[in-house]
Amino acid sequence: MRKIYMTFAAALFAAASFAQPLARNHQANGQITSPLRYQAQSVPQSWQKTDFLLPNFGKARPMLAPNLQVTDDMQMIVDQPEGTLYHNYYGVNSGFEVFFGTVISTTVDGVAQDFVIADDGTMYIKNIMATLGSNVWVKGQKTGDDVYTFTFPQKYYKQPVYDENNEETSEFEDFYLFRMKINDAGNSFIPDTESQDIRFVFRNDSLIRLDDNSDGVVLALATAEGEWVGFADFASEWHKEKAPIEAPSASATVSDYMITYGNDENDRDAALVKVALEGDGFYISNLSGSNPDAWAKGKVDGDKVVFDGMKYLGVDPVLGYHTYFAPSGKQKVTWEDYDYTFDSIYFNKDIVFAYDRTANTLKSETNFLVNAGKNVVYKVNEYEKPMLTPWKEEAGTPKDPSVFEFMPYESEYGYGCMQIHVNKESTDGKLLNPNKLFYNIYFDDALFTFYPDEYAALVDEITDVPIDFTDNNDIVKKGTNRKIYYFLQGMTTVGVQEIYKDGDKTYKSNLVSYKVDERGNLTGISRDITTGSEEVKSVSYTDLAGRRISKPAHGIFLKTVKYADGSQKTVKYVR
Repeated sequence: MRKIYMTFAAALFAAASFAQPLARNHQANGQITSPLRYQAQSVPQSWQKTDFLLPNFGKARPMLAPNLQVTDDMQMIVDQPEGTLYHNYYGVNSGFEVFFGTVISTTVDGVAQDFVIADDGTMYIKNIMATLGSNVWVKGQKTGDDVYTFTFPQKYYKQPVYDENNEETSEFEDFYLFRMKINDAGNSFIPDTESQDIRFVFRNDSLIRLDDNSDGVVLALATAEGEWVGFADFASEWHKEKAPIEAPSASATVSDYMITYGNDENDRDAALVKVALEGDGFYISNLSGSNPDAWAKGKVDGDKVVFDGMKYLGVDPVLGYHTYFAPSGKQKVTWEDYDYTFDSIYFNKDIVFAYDRTANTLKSETNFLVNAGKNVVYKVNEYEKPMLTPWKEEAGTPKDPSVFEFMPYESEYGYGCMQIHVNKESTDGKLLNPNKLFYNIYFDDALFTFYPDEYAALVDEITDVPIDFTDNNDIVKKGTNRKIYYFLQGMTTVGVQEIYKDGDKTYKSNLVSYKVDERGNLTGISRDITTGSEEVKSVSYTDLAGRRISKPAHGIFLKTVKYADGSQKTVKYVR
């Protein structure tokens, strides 16, 4: 179902946080229709709205020409083929994708690309469509000097089939790549009946697509009947990134620092980084989270440390993008289509820190990014007005979190949503190690479990959520705020608590609990840690026929919570 955003939605929409293209499937809604149950969750700042429309998929589907028809024996190539691997080439791609129910034009810059050339001249390209990666290899053949020809259609993407209740089934439907051209109306794409070949040239450590938008050709995703579903690449090229990765020597002394950042003094976030000083080189690592060994190098100049722009940080192993240290600024921009003004980010030449040699601190009044790619603003992390301070770990009790925005479960959409504020400081005002900090969610005083079938980024079910975890979809991190979607209803209280785990010792904040009235509004607050008669002893589920269920699947169930004093509470539970 489409997510309904609350008052903070516009800010997240404008400054969309980074997400892998296939973080989770969603049904496309809005001005267009599509059988593809995925639309982009975030895009680079360079995107532009288009007037492209999709076919009416409710009508009878056309019959493709014989040379365009797909066959049942078409296979997806999911394992890396044998041959010479060309690893982590830098991609510069342009195309169309579906974003917030609209077809947009976008640039996908900096994606780490793999391709293989076999001994017989066969070439395989992984994720050949940058606007919609699928981890599938597409096959082509060498047809000339350094030229490789890929003949379509080829099977590229699959998704679960949904039943009449909008629930996943065990069946799958396939989608195919076609060579396409613009239709006569100029508002969509149709398969090219004259040719289904697209050529690439591999020369001088660069792989470049020859048949592109200059010829009116796009590589597009479509149904088996050849109907476009909103995703297409019209230009692609990949080059070997030759920028060096700078790092201190193995003999350099590395120190723990904390970096605090944020434009609002009341909502500054904090993280742990590593710092090394070697000669006049000042190095900082662990700025991107998922690539902790990447170092950004600055130069000490008296009472300043200067970091130049576009320092290469290497390929982020989780995101699959080439990343860069990028000094940045902001300016007000208005999207006329949405009548919305926001802070647009741009790259700066450098960032200058004031350097206090006595306190060993650095402070800047400007900003920097860890950016995916070097040509388009697509932030992985943003550090506004950063300050770096030496840090020493001290265990302690976390400050209390809070719930400050709440949307009750809506059956129309199939979820509810809330936004919580978390703290990374102890009650003594010390920064806690974020790697040891977690939060819990409570509904009706029962600890909530996050299941992988509801939260697709999870592998195992969890109750303790790492403080900085985000899937950019159902659990979204923005500064010290967390937006959390949930899929049950009927609760009368909502609570949140933070936990700091230091070896065998656990420190807990107060369990901050709110009452939910009959309209779904939060009406009261309690700051007592759950003990005594409110201690939860067991949680069980039954279906509407009264049968015991070990783990609820999709549907409506009754959730019974039993407490230490013998009392119990039963609420409706919807998944």
